Amino acid sequence: MSKLYTDYINQTALTVPPRFIDVKSGETLEVSTEIFNQIEYHTENQTLIHLILSALNEYFHPIKKRQPNEDILTELVQIKKMLQRHQMNNAYVRMPKKMALAKTTDLDLKDVDNILEVFGG
Repeated sequence: MSKLYTDYINQTALTVPPRFIDVKSGETLEVSTEIFNQIEYHTENQTLIHLILSALNEYFHPIKKRQPNEDILTELVQIKKMLQRHQMNNAYVRMPKKMALAKTTDLDLKDVDNILEVFGG
């Protein structure tokens, strides 16, 4: 059953059926819960037209938005490969040294009593 979403402030109405035809592939798909949630969220916040226009912008101009993300992912893959090959410059990478263990010594019971008295014990 279709549901009508209305943003009265921006004079936008959208009827969403349970299924739709993907105009790129021609497949019939079900409207996901995530899509319904976003439509409801933007309807409540009077930004429904902005959601629709953002989706259309992504549809018509997908390369502009995805290009920087692909560059970042490419760089991360290269860094990962370098780390896996252990080709790090040792001048900039320092391995943590083992912490020296504190030497245990016998405690003087008078000192312990004095400390306890100071702290109310």
